[in-house]
Amino acid sequence: MIRGKYIPPKGVEDRTRKRRNAIDLLLARKGERIVVDAPLAIIRAALESGISYAAGYPGAPTADLIDMLSESSMLLNDLGIFFESSTNEASAATKLLASVYDRIHGFVNWKVVGSNVAADVLAHITSSGTLGSAVIVVGEDYETESTTVEMKSYMYGKGFAIPVIDPIGSPMHVYRLAKHAFRLSEYSNMPVMLLLRPMAANCIGSIVCEEDIKRPEVNVKDKKEIWEPDLSRYTLTETAKLHAVEKYAERIPKAMDYIASNRLNDYIKGDENSSNSSSKVGFITHGSIFNSFITAMHELGRADLTGRCYYDMLNLNVVHPIVPEEIIRFASSKDMLFIVEEGAPFYIEESIRSILHAAGINSKVYGKVSNGGFIPLTGALDVDTLLEPLARMLSLVEPYYTVPRERLSEMMKHREMAARATLKVMVARNPTFCTGCPERPIFTAVRWLDERFGRSIYAGDSGCYTMAHLPPFNASDTFTGMGTSLDAALGLSKLYRRRVIAVMGDGTFFHRGITNVDNLLYNVSNDDSDVNIIFIIFENYWTAMTGHQPNPASKANTAAGKHLSINYAGEFPARASIESILKAHGIRWIRRVNPFDFSSTLEAMLEAYMVDKGVRVIICDGECTLARMRREQPMLESMIDEGKRVEEVKYRIDEEICSGCFPCEKYSGCPSVTMVRNPNPLRTGYIKQIEDTCTGCGICGITSIFGLCPSTYRIRIVHNPTRWERFMHKLNMYAIRMLRGSSKEHDYGYGYEYEKEVQAYDE
Repeated sequence: MIRGKYIPPKGVEDRTRKRRNAIDLLLARKGERIVVDAPLAIIRAALESGISYAAGYPGAPTADLIDMLSESSMLLNDLGIFFESSTNEASAATKLLASVYDRIHGFVNWKVVGSNVAADVLAHITSSGTLGSAVIVVGEDYETESTTVEMKSYMYGKGFAIPVIDPIGSPMHVYRLAKHAFRLSEYSNMPVMLLLRPMAANCIGSIVCEEDIKRPEVNVKDKKEIWEPDLSRYTLTETAKLHAVEKYAERIPKAMDYIASNRLNDYIKGDENSSNSSSKVGFITHGSIFNSFITAMHELGRADLTGRCYYDMLNLNVVHPIVPEEIIRFASSKDMLFIVEEGAPFYIEESIRSILHAAGINSKVYGKVSNGGFIPLTGALDVDTLLEPLARMLSLVEPYYTVPRERLSEMMKHREMAARATLKVMVARNPTFCTGCPERPIFTAVRWLDERFGRSIYAGDSGCYTMAHLPPFNASDTFTGMGTSLDAALGLSKLYRRRVIAVMGDGTFFHRGITNVDNLLYNVSNDDSDVNIIFIIFENYWTAMTGHQPNPASKANTAAGKHLSINYAGEFPARASIESILKAHGIRWIRRVNPFDFSSTLEAMLEAYMVDKGVRVIICDGECTLARMRREQPMLESMIDEGKRVEEVKYRIDEEICSGCFPCEKYSGCPSVTMVRNPNPLRTGYIKQIEDTCTGCGICGITSIFGLCPSTYRIRIVHNPTRWERFMHKLNMYAIRMLRGSSKEHDYGYGYEYEKEVQAYDE
């Protein structure tokens, strides 16, 4: 395997500079104050805790964590820390085994739905317990700001019997609790789950470094010579039974002891100047819901933005296990207890009610279902969502105080006014593929072919190609987890006498798709007559969906890039070949196409459509245009500034020919094509126009295939043209004017407009 130092593409270099040099921040000395975001605060806490390994699969809202580790790969290498950008979450979770058998510290990371993929591995590791510290950083996105389904990690914590930490949205708070997570893990002998919600993950602030970073005792440069496995940690029948006893008789009690003695949960005493009745009322929140709660209470006149509230508060930074003594101590003097918990199932509310009932405390509990159900059963708890429930709660506590109701009414009016003002300027546009996306031509071909051969069933999974579900393609009927589209296609093809088209990205293919290929082949008859599947793989060299992370199909930015890939550890491993893998697994019908060579792409697709049985694979080989432009654009701009010749291709729509019938939208749907009012005063309605964001992919200009109107034309923009090109351009323009028989002043045809545009770019 050929390895070397990673030279990031130009776009990545720019992004790195914008991080204000992550390595310098991580190298800050004890007592220094540094400005960081939450992911960098976690990495700093991990380095101070002496980690030996870090692994993960990227995903919002913690994709920055893997990015930061990548940008700090030189520092990690110097410290001897093993860093892996895993192909899936289960691979990342297995790295925790190092902490099971030895006093080794480390952490792994993925987004909330990744826990489903890692669950099998986690079940074993949480059964074994740990000698060292093992932290699982989870991007908790119940708000579904960047996630497809609502899901809470609490249930995994409860099911696996491991602590779950949910920090407030503050880098210092995240940093402090991340350090406690490593200590809690080692003290209680079990992994700890640290959640990062979008509010916490995206916050920026200052932290004061409590320690210098540590070189781990066990590292890739100072490897241990002796391996002494503790067979009692092996998860077989008898030992697994002992592990279950350990979980609930030893590990959980030790975790509760650490949580209580280190005061990981925040008790905030109410305003001492308030009335005596306020001390009889308490609010319980959790994690970064505290931020939304305090802001909403401030809007209602019952808190300030420093975190002080009119009433006593308990914010649970550790949501599992809940320490009964802390709940009893907080609730014993309260007549009314309000629980503000996000989402369902409402584990915190049920746990607290159970604790109070067992302790014989008769505080009246209000929450989602208790005594009226004030808090919404499902959905994110942002400030706007909390205003009305909290106002209703306050009306119970202060029935004669009308300010909250008045403030709420006033804020609702302002929100309605803002919504009306926004509607006037909003432009209705569906989410869609990026301009120049290599996936768009495939769905253009699918749309055209389905009109002639009959509609297919479309099986999809998680990736950029989910945009095909929306107009103009409407080509995604199913949506399941990563890498499952082929499994879905198999079941549908067995039950329906229809052609099934399954789509998958290259990152998704390596995440989980390879095993699905084997599952399909294992369950298809020898003559292939019982299935009719077209399997399309988008090989765009990046895991684009989660932020353009490299994967085994990525190409290195070197002269030998065709044969080498790149990884987040800064190395150049051999590049994986999807085509070779498919052939080795037994797929016989494979075609590789360049999506922007649309004629050959359509020919290959047509060939696949003409076959009505078996599995046909089409590999769409085209780099993600967004990633390519980020890399190439700075280089092109630099070449132009240096006076070098640079040629660009753009497409335009002739406003005099376009009639506004819009058949191009039916097959393309490019976001660079927009509608404008017809500039001709004698004509009404709208016509199409191509914006300067055009990348020149040419899919909108394939008029000969689809029979579209000839209003779309291609132009070449030459920066710093040669003398010969200038001469030939002037000669061509002169010939056009002579042939048209009109003067330059009165010529408004293609030639004159083209000349004006070229001259403008030339100047």
